[in-house]
Parts: sequence; structure tokens; C-alpha cells
Amino acid sequence: MWTYNIIGLLALSELGHAVPFSSKIHKNTALAIIDVQNDFINGSLGSPRASAILPKIYQLLDNHEWPFIFASQDWHPLDHVSFASSHPGDVAGDSVNESFVDTPTKVETQALYADHCVPETWGAEIERGVQTRLHSLEGYRTPVNYIKKAQDHRVDSYSAFADNQYHRFTTLHSELGLHGIETLVVTGLITNACVRGTSIDGVKLGYEVVLIEDATETLSAEIKAAAIAELEGWGVQVLNLTDWESANPTPAKLRRRREL
Repeated sequence: MWTYNIIGLLALSELGHAVPFSSKIHKNTALAIIDVQNDFINGSLGSPRASAILPKIYQLLDNHEWPFIFASQDWHPLDHVSFASSHPGDVAGDSVNESFVDTPTKVETQALYADHCVPETWGAEIERGVQTRLHSLEGYRTPVNYIKKAQDHRVDSYSAFADNQYHRFTTLHSELGLHGIETLVVTGLITNACVRGTSIDGVKLGYEVVLIEDATETLSAEIKAAAIAELEGWGVQVLNLTDWESANPTPAKLRRRREL
């Protein structure tokens, strides 16, 4: 019996249907929550614009069912290459040229920031309202995967799929495949960095990527608009939450429509 069950599970996994779907779930669609961490809201890299997206993310967690959710987190060692403190004589806002890990003759421009999202600090934690909701879903209604990125001190990582040099990949792509995911609904911080990187890599890997425009933010409206225009050029669909929900109604709204 044990051997039969294992074989059956492996077969289902290979078919991409290891996780059953209910009629209330947005089938083949994952919710992506990118770096909604304290340091990007009101910590060392905080922005007064960031907290405005939280009610939208709460709404996506409270009112919708998902076959898979992933939440990414910057997870930097103290000597991380992106920290101005790791480069004597430089300050946040500067940039430096860094050699590629695999190809020392090749260089990339690295932006420098204040220290942020160091493990075991308050700044690295996911915002409390989001984290509370994720905890309530884990192991009960929805698989939740936490992607810790940029752990290698030598190279930065904006995307939840891989570092900026594609030197090392996370487990995200394989996890999405296991759950039969074809579409990513992307939210989070910040629009022109980690949201951008994750969305572009999602397109490169063949996913349909939908960015919820009012569930992502950055330092200014101008920077956000430029990032969104670039993402649209990559084929990312950009919608506000109201329009996305109109096309993807919650179970309660579906029932009301059928009753009319």
C-alpha cells in the first residue's frame, strides 16, 4: 500500500496536479507578495507611500482563495554588497562596479543602500498584518512559500527567482511548477526594483504576469510610472485591484451575480 501511494503521488506530481483545486480557487494562479518588509515601509529604506498598498494586499488575502502564495524577503548578511557600509568611502545613493561571481572580467553596476533586511531584525520581518494573514492560511487553506533572497554577500538579488547575475536560483520556479501555476498576480515593494525583477523573470520563464498597480509602490509617482511602462513593454498586464477583481470575482460575488 505504501509503495502504491508513493507511486501515485509521484505520477500526480509529474502531471502538475499534486495539489487539488476547489471551485472557489483562482485556478493555476499564484499570489506574489514581494518584500513587504518593515525596512521598506517605515524602516531604514522606508517610504511614506509604502503603507498605502497594505489594505490592497489584505484584501487579496482576505477575500480570495489561492492554490499557492509566495512571499519574498530580502535576507542580507551584514557585509552584503548592496550596503554602503560594506564600501568604505561610499554612502547610500552611490553606486559601484562589482565583478560577476562566475566571470571576474564582467562587471555590473551595484546601487548602494543603507543596511536593511538583516536576518533576525525587525526590519527583515514581513509587515505584521500581512504576516498574520499568511500564518492563518499556512497548512490550512493555502500553501505558502517564503523565498529568502540575496543571502550571498557577493551579489544582490531583486528577483524572487534568481540573483541579479543568474548565478544562483531559488526554489520558486520548481515550486510553481509543482502547483500547476501559470499566472502570477504580483504585489509588493518596491516597484522599480524587486517587483520589477520578479515580474520580468516571470515573463522570461513563461508565466502570465499580472501586476496589481495599486498594490505596489516606490519612492515617487514618477519612478513608479517609468517602472510600470517598462514592465508593460515586457508583456506584464497592469491592472488596479478593482478591475482585476471585476474580471476575477470572489466566490461571494459570483453567487450574487448568479442570483441576479
